[in-house]
Amino acid sequence: MNVTLTPSLEEFVRRKVETGDYRSPDEVVFEGLRLLQQQDERWNAEARAKIDEGWNQARAGQLRSPEEIRENLAVRKEAWKAGRKPA
Repeated sequence: MNVTLTPSLEEFVRRKVETGDYRSPDEVVFEGLRLLQQQDERWNAEARAKIDEGWNQARAGQLRSPEEIRENLAVRKEAWKAGRKPA
């Protein structure tokens, strides 16, 4: 498999090898992909846990009204927008 990197990523890989953090460019790419795989697995596990929690709450009758959901989403949207504004 051949992979094409942007010049900045290529320089990053080169620096990692030159500083002795890794023995080869392959090692740098391997480690990056391993970390990405871990991140994906963690995200999937967290998503599954949240889905299971919601499903268990629904089965227990702990449901929110459409109005409560809209209000919660509006609050979360405003908080998100506030966090995106430049300082």
